[in-house]
Amino acid sequence: MNKNFKVLLIVASVMMVHLFTSQATAKRKTPPKAYSFIAEGGKASQGECDGERKIPRLKKLSEFSKAPSYMGSELQDPEIKGKPGDEMWKHFFRAKPSCNAALAKTPSAIQDPAKTATKPELPPDEDGSDDEEESTTPENGETENGQTEQQL
Repeated sequence: MNKNFKVLLIVASVMMVHLFTSQATAKRKTPPKAYSFIAEGGKASQGECDGERKIPRLKKLSEFSKAPSYMGSELQDPEIKGKPGDEMWKHFFRAKPSCNAALAKTPSAIQDPAKTATKPELPPDEDGSDDEEESTTPENGETENGQTEQQL
């Protein structure tokens, strides 16, 4: 009976370990099958590639065909129509680093806030000169000669 108890205990512990490991693996997210970015009119509209699980039918474009892990591209139908002739493509890659590298080489439609936030430089203020000019200006519209602006 002691032998049967040990065998039963081993079988139960193996089953418990199997149960816990299967639940842990089920909770893990499955990694994306591909990474993609969207380019509209030849310009990318995002800063980093997104993970995709479903991959549609793809067409190989010559501009990305030499990129590593390039899978293909899909023509998108934009919700808001832009300029006529602008096409929106979604480009798919197997690896995120190669997708981000291709995205970095693609012209961006996103404006860099550091470039747009620059203000034009103003001329330096002349300290004290504004106050002196105001005090010497005649009142009631008179000029230095004593004539009014209407008389000129």
